[in-house]
Parts: sequence; structure tokens; C-alpha cells
Amino acid sequence: MWTLAGCLLVFVVFIALASYVSGRTRLVLVNEAGRELRVLTARIPGEACTFERVPVHGRVVCQGRANADGDLAVDLEFTDGGKVQLETGEFVNPLLGLRGVVTVSADGGVNFQRD
Repeated sequence: MWTLAGCLLVFVVFIALASYVSGRTRLVLVNEAGRELRVLTARIPGEACTFERVPVHGRVVCQGRANADGDLAVDLEFTDGGKVQLETGEFVNPLLGLRGVVTVSADGGVNFQRD
């Protein structure tokens, strides 16, 4: 009897741990805009990573966990005061997470490549 209960407990813990690990979001953001970004923000549902003074060719890492289904969004603020809000169309949810590289391009767009 205890053997069955022990196996069931181990199974439940394993499933919970696997769900937690797979649901993490890890994004590498790369500034290829051709100029420094005063502020670079990556937003997923329930989480936002904000970085200041990101140099040209600079890389920053955003990690977290979404608390609902939604899309990845990127906000840019340039040193001249210009602001741009971009929707990537990349879907993220709490169970699957999202991993990849987000490149801010010189034309003001973003490219996403999954890991």
C-alpha cells in the first residue's frame, strides 16, 4: 500500500517540477537598431523586464513566467525621446513558456527566433 502511495507521490512531484521548469520564459534581447536605446522593455502577461541604456549590439536577458496566455510585446525608447511599442505575435503561456532571441532591427521592427 505504501509503495503505491509513494510511487504516486513521486509521479505527482515529477509532473509538477516538469511543468514549472518548462513554463519558464527566457529571452535574449539584442539591440541592432543602429543606436543606443534609452529603455528596452519586454512584456509577457504578468511580467515585464526593463533595461536602461542598452548599447548598439548590446544583449540583455529577460527571465520570468507568464501568469496568463498572451503575446510577447517589446517597447523601445530612443535617446532622442522617440517611443515605439511593438507586438511580436509570439504566443506565450504559463505551461509552455517561451525561449528565444529577440532582435530589434534598424527599421524599427523586431525579429524573433526560437531556441
